[in-house]
Amino acid sequence: MSKPRTVLMCPPDFFDIEYEINPWMHQDDQPAEGTAASQWQKLYKIYAEHLGWHVELIEPVKGLPDMVFATDCCLMVDGRALLSSFRYPQRQPETAYFEKHLRELGFSDLKHADNFFEGGGDNLVCGDKIIAGYGFRSAPEAADELGRYFDREVIAVRIVDPRFYHLDTSLAVLANDTVAFYPDAIDLDSQNRLREAIPNIIEATEEEAKGFGLNAVSDGRTVVTSDASKSLLEKYRAAGFEVISTPILEFRKSGGGVKCLTLEL
Repeated sequence: MSKPRTVLMCPPDFFDIEYEINPWMHQDDQPAEGTAASQWQKLYKIYAEHLGWHVELIEPVKGLPDMVFATDCCLMVDGRALLSSFRYPQRQPETAYFEKHLRELGFSDLKHADNFFEGGGDNLVCGDKIIAGYGFRSAPEAADELGRYFDREVIAVRIVDPRFYHLDTSLAVLANDTVAFYPDAIDLDSQNRLREAIPNIIEATEEEAKGFGLNAVSDGRTVVTSDASKSLLEKYRAAGFEVISTPILEFRKSGGGVKCLTLEL
């Protein structure tokens, strides 16, 4: 049974492309401000009105355009958070703002990561396990740090395709026993570890992954994701999930989607 959730989002007031730190970002291909705001607002309403979730908002900061991708700030499990240590200097100031906001919300058990670690962008909770991606942003040592801090089994997977620089762009946790992923985004050993650890696997094609349909949020029953790949949405439905799809591709210009915009508290 799913239950109402609380998520944190950051309005896209200052969202644009001020630098290029992943293959999707091009300063000569800026997001359309009005369209991006509309797409963000639609996602907000899906959570707040359609699903009945509580949505907390953090105030955006000028000069931090990627702050809109709230999931990257930390990984939170059972009220404890490991705060991100961003690899690129352009994003490093975000952590302090999110830490301050989380403390104002009453979260006190917060720790700064000792290694490069990019929160929910690279790390996803699946039942009693954590799937930890590394290779382009998070360091491989972060997986061990996660396991010690949260006292959970960690499945470390190495990302090899730079287009899917964060694990949440190529892998979605749909339920405690179900994961969807694009296999070629990670190396073969990681694929095998994932298949051994997770009972139910949905495979996406390269084209489906490029539509950011794997950058998804699920409560175990309903999957919220991009509307760009109809075939992937049908795979989710065939596996028994309800699907809410929404336009999100202005954010893909910066390498983000539904999951990137959403931090579960």
